[in-house]
Order: sequence, then structure tokens, then C-alpha cells
Amino acid sequence: MNEFPYLDGGGDHLDLILATSEIGIWELDAATGTASRNLRHDQIFGHDTLLDEWSADIFLGYVFEEDRERVGTLLTKSLNDGQPWSFETRIRRADGVDRWISAKGMPKFSDSGDVTKLIGHVIDITETKQNEDRLKLLSKELNHRVANTFTIMNSMIRHAAKNTTTVEDFAETLMERLGALSRANRVLVAEEAERSSLHDILDMELEAFAGWRTRISITGDTLVWFSGEASEALAMIFHELLTNAVKHGALSVPTGHVAVTIDTGPSRQVLIKWAETGGPPIAPARRTGIGSTILQNALRDEGSVNLDYDTSGLICDVTVNHSFQREIPDAVVPPSTALPDGQPVDPDGSFAGWRVMVVEDDPIIGMDIAEIFGSRGATVVGPFTTVATALQALRDAPDVALLDVNLGQETTDAVATQLSDLSIPFLILSGQMDSSDLGEAFQGASIIGKPFGEQDLVKRVMAMM
Repeated sequence: MNEFPYLDGGGDHLDLILATSEIGIWELDAATGTASRNLRHDQIFGHDTLLDEWSADIFLGYVFEEDRERVGTLLTKSLNDGQPWSFETRIRRADGVDRWISAKGMPKFSDSGDVTKLIGHVIDITETKQNEDRLKLLSKELNHRVANTFTIMNSMIRHAAKNTTTVEDFAETLMERLGALSRANRVLVAEEAERSSLHDILDMELEAFAGWRTRISITGDTLVWFSGEASEALAMIFHELLTNAVKHGALSVPTGHVAVTIDTGPSRQVLIKWAETGGPPIAPARRTGIGSTILQNALRDEGSVNLDYDTSGLICDVTVNHSFQREIPDAVVPPSTALPDGQPVDPDGSFAGWRVMVVEDDPIIGMDIAEIFGSRGATVVGPFTTVATALQALRDAPDVALLDVNLGQETTDAVATQLSDLSIPFLILSGQMDSSDLGEAFQGASIIGKPFGEQDLVKRVMAMM
């Protein structure tokens, strides 16, 4: 007997339940050792139609060898001792595909108390197991990354303390590098958290230097994917190069330009060249600081960074070994490497006469933002920590608003909608960098990720106005 008799005729509802739930059901006769099943049962094991026969031995033949003894013992105990049967195991289907299944069964007894049969079900749980494995990987990666981040922060503090002469310089240096770490992390917490593309790394770091994008050209294939460690290292490398170019190099003068080229080396390495031209003359005597140290040691033994202080401008050659690369995920569409236009904005400009509204539920962040704009002459409205108080304050029509997305248990969708209706520009403050993940009220608005640097925040608001 290959089919359950009660599935015919009056079992329409049961048929529907079994079909939609993808459950395979089975019934094992204790005396003969033969089993009845529904079609879904045999499909789970890689068969398009019901087999002529099925038994416990046939089933165990599909179970991975290292799990076979455990599963067989459970079956024996169920038949001999009347114990319920429940387990998860890996199987290799008839078509050679490896899957995970969950099986449960319970004994049925005769009037004398003997086991007459086992009944139960089997479910393909491969997708669930894959998700569990991914969560374990992400958790492990997150723990590793957090520990590394704190260690990097400790190193930054020590080096910055040695190489800065004022508290202000120390704070600025530290905040800039923490911002670079934060941007690297936002790239790495995407769906493919164990890897990220060179395009995303470049785009995320260049976003913090938007005013100079028109003077940075990128040629070559940026659709190259790296491990989490390499992605974080490359983000720090590009941050140091950009910071140096803006402060001292080609981007510090109107005539300067940076060319970034990507190529492939003989051993499948990724070769990245950063070449500055048109900048101020490079001083013959240079002090080695934390920036140079980060550049030359970021990739550890998985690559190299060579600096050439050429008379025409800094040249930096970055080599990333093939071992740091990852496979390109399926269905990735090559992104455009075109960079949006932008003009440098004076980060020390005045906000005198401006009314800047702040909506932020964290008191420390709110006070920090209020101080940043208040010290530049703005009239700060807020910080407001609830949607109700923010909506009430809109009656006085601020010139610009800085808007956190989540205020405790509520979101600021209503505030964003009202700001749009009043044509008041607003900047989103969020740990998310992709506005498509936010509500409809926030679509199209400018966004700056947390944590943010003081100058980055000021430049973004000035550019909006």
C-alpha cells in the first residue's frame, strides 16, 4: 500500500492542508517494516512519483552516514519501547542534492500494549537551517567586528594623543576616523555582511567628501567584492587618502585632481592606484603620523600599500591579495561609477538669522547638535523628543530641520510629511543610510548617518540652504 486510503474522497480538506504546508506523512507497520506515505514524502527525498516500497532501512540509506546511527537508535527505541520519535538530520536526496529534514513520529499500541505502527510526518527545513547558519555567522562576525572596533579606537586615541598639540585637533582627528569606521560598518551590515564591493566602499567614503567629487575620477572595474576585514581596511585607507588630499594635497587647491584606477595583477590581486596632480608642492621633510601608519599597515599580510611622494603629487599603490576577495553575489547589477556633482561648502560659515529645528530623542545627541548650530549663530528650536511637541513647534516655521527617524516607540513620519507640505528642507539623522528602507514620508530627503562629524553635519545643512 503506497497511499493512505483516507486521503481519497472525503479527505479533500486534509489534502489541501498537506499540499499547502509541504508536509510529508508516513505510517510504518511494526510487523512488516513497510511504510505508507503521501507523494510529498517521497518528493522530499528527491522522487517525482511514489516509490513502489519504503521502509526504515530505505529511509536510513538517505541519511548522512555520520547521523545514521543516531537516527536508527531513535527508530529502534520508538518501535521497541514505544517512545515518540523526533529529530533533525541531513539527507542526500535521490538527485544528489543535500537537504535538511525534521521528522516526528509517535507509536500506536494494540490492546495488549504492543507497538503496532508508527505514524508521523517529515518536513524539509533546509531554508530554516541555512538562515540559522547565516545568523550564527553574522553574530560571530558582529562580535569579532565590535571587538576589533574598540581595539582600533584605543589605538586611534593613543596615536592621536601623541601627534596632536591641542584638544581641538585631537577631537577632530578622532571624530573623523570614527566616522570612517562607522561608514565602513554601514557597508558591512548589508545583506551580504561577510563581503562588500569596492564600488560601495568608494561611494560610501566619497559621500563624506561630496564637495570634491567632481575632481575625483574613477576608472576600472569597481564591482570587486572583498571580505569584511578587507572592506574595513580599504575604507580606512580611502579615508586617510581623502583627508590628506583635502587638507594638504591636490584637493586643497582649486586646480588639483585625483585619479583612482583599478586593475588586476598577475596573481589575481586587485591593484588600486591613487594619483594626485595639480596640488601644492610636497614638502621634502615629512613627519610620519598615524595617517601614514594606518595606510601602510591596514591590510596586514593580505596586501600592501606603497606611498610615493612624487613632485607632481602623492601616488599611493594599494595591492589587495586574491585571498581577501569574495565571489560576486547572484543577481548583482553593475552600478554606475558616475559621481554626483557638488561644490565645497565652508564648514565654518555662519547660521546667523537661521532657525534650525532639532528633533532627536537622545538628550546628549540633541544637546550636541544644538550646540553645533547655536555656536554658529543659529536660533535652535528644540531639541524635541516627541512627535507631538515637534508638530506644535512647526507653527513657528523653522528654516531647516534635523530629524531623527525613531523617537522611542514612535517614528517622525508625521513631522516629515508636515515639513514637506510646508516646503521646509530637512535632513534625516539615522543609523540607516538607505532612505528606501524608511517610510514614504522620508523618500527623497537628504540623509546623514550616525555617528556624524561636526563639519560633515554643518556642510550638509549649508548645502541644503
